[in-house]
Amino acid sequence: MKKRIKTAVVTLTAFTLLFTSPMFTPIIPEEVKAETSMTQPLRLAGTSRYDTAIQVSQSGWNYADAVVLARGDDFPDALAGVVLAKSSLVNGPLLLTETAQLSEGVLEEIQRLGATKVYILGSPGAVSEKVENTLADQGLTVERLEGTNRYGTAGEIAKAAVPQAEKVFLASGSDFPDALSISSYAAAQGIPLLLTEKKSVPEVTLETLQALGVSEVTLVGGEGVILPEVKAQLEDLDYIVDRLSGADRYGTNLEILNSLSFNTEAVYIATGAKFPDALAGAALAAQNNHPIVLAPSKAFSEEGMSYLGSRRDEGASFTLLGGWGVISYGMESIIRTGNVNPKISLQYWDGYASYETYLRQLSLIPGKATDYVDYVSPNWRGSIGTDGSLKLVWDEGSSNYKQLTNMAHGLGMKVLPLINGSGATLNTLLKSPAAREKLIGEIVVLLKNTNADGVVIDFETPLDYGDAKDPYDGVRNDLTAFMESLHSELQSMNKLVVMAVMPRMSSSQYWLDAYDYKALSQAVDYLHVMTYDHHYRTSAPGPISPYPWIKQVLTYIQGQGVDMSKVLMGIPYYGRDWVVDGKDANGNPTYNFTAFGYSKALELADSYGATITYSKYNDADPVGTPTFKYTDEKGVEHTVFFDDYTSWNAKLSIINEFGLAGVGPWAMGWVDENTAEGLFPLLNQHLR
Repeated sequence: MKKRIKTAVVTLTAFTLLFTSPMFTPIIPEEVKAETSMTQPLRLAGTSRYDTAIQVSQSGWNYADAVVLARGDDFPDALAGVVLAKSSLVNGPLLLTETAQLSEGVLEEIQRLGATKVYILGSPGAVSEKVENTLADQGLTVERLEGTNRYGTAGEIAKAAVPQAEKVFLASGSDFPDALSISSYAAAQGIPLLLTEKKSVPEVTLETLQALGVSEVTLVGGEGVILPEVKAQLEDLDYIVDRLSGADRYGTNLEILNSLSFNTEAVYIATGAKFPDALAGAALAAQNNHPIVLAPSKAFSEEGMSYLGSRRDEGASFTLLGGWGVISYGMESIIRTGNVNPKISLQYWDGYASYETYLRQLSLIPGKATDYVDYVSPNWRGSIGTDGSLKLVWDEGSSNYKQLTNMAHGLGMKVLPLINGSGATLNTLLKSPAAREKLIGEIVVLLKNTNADGVVIDFETPLDYGDAKDPYDGVRNDLTAFMESLHSELQSMNKLVVMAVMPRMSSSQYWLDAYDYKALSQAVDYLHVMTYDHHYRTSAPGPISPYPWIKQVLTYIQGQGVDMSKVLMGIPYYGRDWVVDGKDANGNPTYNFTAFGYSKALELADSYGATITYSKYNDADPVGTPTFKYTDEKGVEHTVFFDDYTSWNAKLSIINEFGLAGVGPWAMGWVDENTAEGLFPLLNQHLR
């Protein structure tokens, strides 16, 4: 018996599936690893376009003699000003402001840089005299570059930045994408960027061409944006004219990227749908002649994917300009992985761990961590008070939090601390708007102090309070209100919100009425449905997360109107060893248990010579759940259920069947080196 079990261990370690079925693909970890190439992007995003510009400035400049200041609610002046920002006249960042008053934080950023001069772009109708006076009152030298309109202002900017130029780029003054696409290159090369109308070149632009001594003009954009008449008009004036264009704004962007010589060690990504966050980023990209790629709202073209793939293969870094509302999580994953349908891997770092244990678990992720994991969730909550106070596991000033966050960030993963609660304490907290607000404030402080990227909320078994007709009405409304408020607050900080909810498979489970699954899914970035503990601590022995039951739960959730592309499916990394420990009042057996991971289950079966079989939940179960029984030295009979590569593989196949966002297993504390060797390649195969 022992020999046979040992053979099974060797077979599983070699990742050979213990079944043959057309619905499963054999696991070949090395091939999966070889095909994977990922880079974790940096994201520059603030709470507003003005704050984003400040973050861009802080990212790129420690000091600058001068800065450029443009209005943030329109694009022409700022994009023309990118060339000025890179010029020897400034060599500093491009900041944005509201028209009527200097936006919050801008003056402080100018002072941080040690700048003594500010170039304001546009007339007082673009940036008011009040803004100019505010700057002057601080002892700053202010120079305004303005024309009678956007075309004239672009001309004045060009003449200040590059007084003599043989060549200019000419883009539409009516829309931003083409000017944005060329802006970093134009600035890096010291080539003026001017603007034109669709049908003809404005007189003020022609005057600028003459003043600069230009002989060559490159039109940026297709004939639907700048008509052929413009080219003819310029050629009639003896200018050499060529054009960079594609079928649309994204095609023009790619034509620029492929036709011109950029430094592609770093690539900047901006949305092609809106301009604000990209304006200041163009000046940062221009510092070292880095390209700007325009990201569509939904999907890159084949050519766009190819360009990004080539940059990833070269080891380029990616910087995203703007928050999650501008460039979504899904789009970031596409940029990072090259997979047009990437899935999320949220790994609960550990339920309750020491600093050293967290480090050990982090070390189990093989090779490039982002081949297998996107987010890790440590549990740093010590306790939650009924007043919303949050106590952490280590002292508030402990360096452990930031050190662990930095280590995860260094591996390219995001960190989402777990905040959990249950029962009467949770109910008292939820009933109080003041307590809910306090807890949100505590979470904000936690994220700021630890540099974490968001939070996972796990509120379980809330008790009923409401009216007689709907006992859970009160707690349901308060729980949803809390999540909506939390998401609104953290979204403004560009932080992620995940909520873990208990699994439900029918309306008869009234004790789960506190969860309005649809409303909660709309108040979070991801909804983690904890599809485990079907057989739980004190239940009769049985599979913890049987395949058919998972599908029943997800079918119910789907029927509630939940967007399944936001759902993370739970799988257990743990097994349970049940024993009878007595009888209840009716004479039925009661149970207790011991929990352990996959490797321990195999060791236990081996040590007692037990035979591992696969128990099927019902006829719809394709492989079943590994199980065995043994009798210990005291004569006590044990029943064990756990999961292995075979059952995990079956469950992970459900992700694509339901179009889920990904997976959220519990928890890395049950994973050791032997388990990790096969588990992480399995995750890679299904998620990447």
